[in-house]
Amino acid sequence: MCTARSYGSTYEDVETRCDGVDNDCDGVTDPPARWSKVASLGSALTRNNVSSLRIPEGLLVAVFDTPLVARITRLDASLASPETTEVSAAVTTQESFSSMYSQLLSTSRGPALYYSSSDGLPDTTRGFLIPLDAQGHPGPGPKGGTVLFEHPVAHVSSRVAMSAEGSRVFMAWKDASIQAPRSSRELHGTVTDLDGQTVSATRVLMRAQLTEDSWLGQVNVLALRDGGFLVSVLEEVGPLDGGQLRLQRFDNNLMPVGQERSFQPKSETQTALVDLGAGGGAPEASAAVVLREFEGVPATLSVVKNLFDGGTPELLTTTSSSETAWFNATATSRGLQVAWLSVRQQAPSGGDTSFDWRGRFWSLSPGGTRRDWTPGPDPLPLHRYAQWVLLEELPENWMGALVMTSTQPPEAHELQAVRYCAP
Repeated sequence: MCTARSYGSTYEDVETRCDGVDNDCDGVTDPPARWSKVASLGSALTRNNVSSLRIPEGLLVAVFDTPLVARITRLDASLASPETTEVSAAVTTQESFSSMYSQLLSTSRGPALYYSSSDGLPDTTRGFLIPLDAQGHPGPGPKGGTVLFEHPVAHVSSRVAMSAEGSRVFMAWKDASIQAPRSSRELHGTVTDLDGQTVSATRVLMRAQLTEDSWLGQVNVLALRDGGFLVSVLEEVGPLDGGQLRLQRFDNNLMPVGQERSFQPKSETQTALVDLGAGGGAPEASAAVVLREFEGVPATLSVVKNLFDGGTPELLTTTSSSETAWFNATATSRGLQVAWLSVRQQAPSGGDTSFDWRGRFWSLSPGGTRRDWTPGPDPLPLHRYAQWVLLEELPENWMGALVMTSTQPPEAHELQAVRYCAP
């Protein structure tokens, strides 16, 4: 029996709230996803050039696609009403655009933009921090940002994490240029305060150890609730020889905590580190890694909890047959949220084959519900650089994601936002 009217003042004849409740008995529980264009992009961008950050009023989005500046766009909680400002940045050459890394951070002083670049000094990579206000406007400080670290090799990509209390910046980088990736044998790291003053001096965090020819590949870092940090490194040997996914905890002085944990990765492994919060246990136990693996078909997404206490992969979901997943995961107040583009390469269409990718946007809620939020029957047109999803929690059970779509001819790239319900 339909008792929709018993909802009283909460009754809706058209669903507008994200609450998982069908309160008008029409078989629909929640509103549809809302897609919107955030910005046109000057070129196809990788995750290194784009980042996002939740703020009380919505989201900030940072884009590096123009020499000497970063574009900061503020979106409201519905991911609409974009307002954009520009901040000066020491990124000028195409080589630096391809080797840089950027990330919006939440600090004890408010939002900030971190980026690393090889412009400004010869044969050097530097990390910078630009303070921002809630609208994305730059705060006081040197033009281009405060220098946090220097490494005497150009075109080194870094990773960054803000400490739990928001006052210390942890940065990690490989010792070799991305132009010679198989030369990376060491991972370096340092911690500074927000003014660039050293808290923990630069030291070697990990070294390649499998063979004399193995190298350090994909790196991720995560701040832990106890003030320390977690580092994951994919040590590679070669396409036929496997490798190791290595994880190590560090305290707030970058000293190792406990024993390193390692896994045997499968083909095309990608990782995302998350802290599941108090619901995941004590600070030393709540960190987890989400894995994308593509050994045969379909691709799988799984999570490993209790990383340093024998945790093993737990399957989250699989893609459709013959499709891989370009994904991200984040821990929210409601639990682990995962979103991905389920992607396949179509037959060559003429022109640049980098555009010959098509995918559908999916999400997985903490309760295990999968849903396809693609806006229509046709898949999204994608570039091979679009192997990323930015994912942020929004108020009232909503989630926000950003992806890049690309078409040709003429060549065009757009940053798209989607707000979807994930109770």
